[in-house]
Amino acid sequence: MNKSTPKLIFVAALVAAPTPVLAQIVQQVACRPDFLDIPGAKARLEWARRCGLTLNTGSVPNTGNPLNFVESQKAADDVTFVGAKEYRENVANRAFSANVNDYDVNYSYSWALFGSFFAYTVFQETSGPTINFWKWSRTTQRTLPLYPTFNSTATGSGIQLYPHPTLANCNLYTDSTGTNQWPSTSNFFLAYYCTAGCYTPDQSLRFGTGEVNILDAFQARRDDIVTLSPDATLGDPRTQVSRVHSYTAGIRDAEQPVYKLTTASGGSLSVTGEHPVLVSNGRNGRLVKAEQLREGDDLLRADGTPDPITRVENTTFFGKVYNIAPTATEHVANLVIAQGFLVGSARFESDDLRYMNRALLFRGVPDEVMPR
Repeated sequence: MNKSTPKLIFVAALVAAPTPVLAQIVQQVACRPDFLDIPGAKARLEWARRCGLTLNTGSVPNTGNPLNFVESQKAADDVTFVGAKEYRENVANRAFSANVNDYDVNYSYSWALFGSFFAYTVFQETSGPTINFWKWSRTTQRTLPLYPTFNSTATGSGIQLYPHPTLANCNLYTDSTGTNQWPSTSNFFLAYYCTAGCYTPDQSLRFGTGEVNILDAFQARRDDIVTLSPDATLGDPRTQVSRVHSYTAGIRDAEQPVYKLTTASGGSLSVTGEHPVLVSNGRNGRLVKAEQLREGDDLLRADGTPDPITRVENTTFFGKVYNIAPTATEHVANLVIAQGFLVGSARFESDDLRYMNRALLFRGVPDEVMPR
């Protein structure tokens, strides 16, 4: 296989963890039918880890065993720098962890909550149902954690399954109210990790050949998104063509809250409320969530010039929304051009919150003196 050929990674229709050896486009999923806010996503991750550890990592009758850890091949202990203590689920068709992560419980949990890092803080739990099991942590978390959703089939095309709304047990149900329990002997699969989508399908982004509708780009697996260069400033907003790390798409049509922004130049941008948009702040630009924008705020056009917002409409859209993330990890290089405006890529929605409100693109000011 030619690794330079853009393709979609399907591993039981699961969101694949970022890995540097894959030069292929990853599909991520926005899960409106099983939508959770940030506290709900964190609780779902804790639940999945607890259930995987206590039910599927020990010998029959699968009561769990905190001593049967192995050294992780994916991450290290940030003190000893040997493989972090890891547990692997035994039964693949009844697992609470990701198959693309080899059913490794701690890595699946930590990648979804904190992001993909070389090392984590490793400690032994002292209370609760997972007492004595080893757990991983980081100081900072993703702005929008990923969280698992379950299905009766590995491809996610069967019956959607839900944990109990209070997470009181490790059963799954065919309804979100926890009324109709999925048979305890039936198979279930972690079908997707959910994240947030942002663009309505009529929006366009700048690719190497010019403006391309986001839906068309998604369907064609376009691999040539235009971003700002890492050394760009507002006075010199030079661009580069970057490869695409991932596309985000909704599982199915659903009602989405959308903010439609109209500017003095006649420009228009429609995004979900969590989408980071670059606004002018004197000599620099700052990323803010679309839901925080007001009339009079200055959006920034691709050439760095301000364009004041003249109207903010809080609307709804029925359908799927989409997002994109370049392979570049530099923060300035994750500013893309949507409908002619500078906005943040999907990486800003899943990255550390401190980057959301940091100042960007100072005119000629070195990065090391920028506020953090």
